[in-house]
Amino acid sequence: MTTVEPSHSVIQRLVRSGELSSAWQASVALISDNPTDVNSWRLAAEVAERCGRIADGAGFLRRALDLAPYHGPTLIAYGRALLRLGRPADAASVALQVEDLASRDLNLEDALGVLWTHLEQPARALVHFERALIGDPRRAQFRYNLALAQRMLGDFAAAEANLDRVISARPQNAEAYYARSDLRRQTADRNHIAELERLVTSISDRRASLPVAFALAKELEDVGEYERSFTCLHEASRTYRATLLYDVGEDIAVLDKLRKNHTRCALRKVQSRCESGESIFVVGLPRSGTTLVERILGSHSQVFAAGELDIFPRVAVEAVTRLAGGVTKLDFVDRSLGIDFGQLSSAYLTATRPRTGHTMRFTDKMPLNYLYAGLIHAALPESCLIALQRHPLDSCYAMYKTLFDAAYPFTYDLMDLARYYVAWAKLMSHWKEVIGDKWRVVSYESLINAQESASRQMLEHCGLSWEPKCLSFHMQPGAVTSASASQVRRPLYSDSVGKWRHYVRQLAPVADYLIAHGVSIES
Repeated sequence: MTTVEPSHSVIQRLVRSGELSSAWQASVALISDNPTDVNSWRLAAEVAERCGRIADGAGFLRRALDLAPYHGPTLIAYGRALLRLGRPADAASVALQVEDLASRDLNLEDALGVLWTHLEQPARALVHFERALIGDPRRAQFRYNLALAQRMLGDFAAAEANLDRVISARPQNAEAYYARSDLRRQTADRNHIAELERLVTSISDRRASLPVAFALAKELEDVGEYERSFTCLHEASRTYRATLLYDVGEDIAVLDKLRKNHTRCALRKVQSRCESGESIFVVGLPRSGTTLVERILGSHSQVFAAGELDIFPRVAVEAVTRLAGGVTKLDFVDRSLGIDFGQLSSAYLTATRPRTGHTMRFTDKMPLNYLYAGLIHAALPESCLIALQRHPLDSCYAMYKTLFDAAYPFTYDLMDLARYYVAWAKLMSHWKEVIGDKWRVVSYESLINAQESASRQMLEHCGLSWEPKCLSFHMQPGAVTSASASQVRRPLYSDSVGKWRHYVRQLAPVADYLIAHGVSIES
């Protein structure tokens, strides 16, 4: 192992050369030798982040702020670290401290806007992006960030106009094309297909061209060019899948072990006595209608839509880590039954504050909570869980055509998708049996075809009275941060029901696998 004399230049060189272990040791020695040097603490925090030591980095930033409490970039970095540690309330407090400092620095205005965006408060972010852009109207990154905040708030026309200007200034900004295509349904006389076709072939790095390829596939589908759309999508997905070190079998093993170990009997033995029923968990595969359900429930006067909270998985992992140290995903399934579920319920509810608690109920719409449904029921036995279900082929295709941000690696290969879906369907059936009355399956198609009836039944399941405004969920002003941001601003529409039928030939291997493993694809 390399031995180094700790100095800023040496540590920076080690980081550039990828010698992170040596950089970490040198940075720890540096702050030990220079405990009052604020720049040493900041550098050590940067190294910690590069090494994935988020908690250490947050501690170093806190020490830097003790020495220089009004340094905006350090406050922003500290807020980001707190957010990554699952402390959004603390991160928001830090963001508020930056408010008075930001007006002196355009880059700080933009950084603060990004932090507010990650805190799912795009209205606050909007103000800072606009200030940054007024200060420097030619800065494309400021305008791009503003457009994303406008999208989250439902101002799609303004977002598209800004993305047009970003693309004009930076024609190689692939993410801007993808964001723009997703804002609305393209039409035969108003689309960007020719532009996207030229661009996707001109970018030499196929990995870098992926957002453009997904945008092109989306626009081709919008105008009814289904064959060309799927060909483009399939090639882009193959390219992306080839870059992933991923084995779907490992995820399937976790789903299977959950069914084996988290039984009704096992969960009943550890169930807490928590009487709170304020949380409503909305779970399901991505693009299955979870955002739609959250918007419907969040339209109720007694429900606050809290968004996609990562809180329950985090506090559950922390509880297991305290009990057994670092464990693999498979080990977690076993060890999680040994934690204190009373403490888990308290930790979860406390961590949702202060965003929650001002209405009788709140929704937690983290789709992947289907992995934690048994633990949720054991910790919060009075909480309701709503599980979204969609036609299997529509569900698989909707995931396949979405470019997720570093998530859901099983969605970029059709057979990975088919295998994962079968294991997921078995797990959903297991939770229905284990959780019983607190578990309700809602089909996406029932919401589309019988909106009021399905909505009434959901509210009744949650112990809520009927309110007609739940039918006009698309009129609610709250921000939407998921991939469905543009869709849920519209009244219910049936365009996405049965879309798989345009791709019967292409999806045949998926259909065959599902049928062979007991999943019905009958409409």
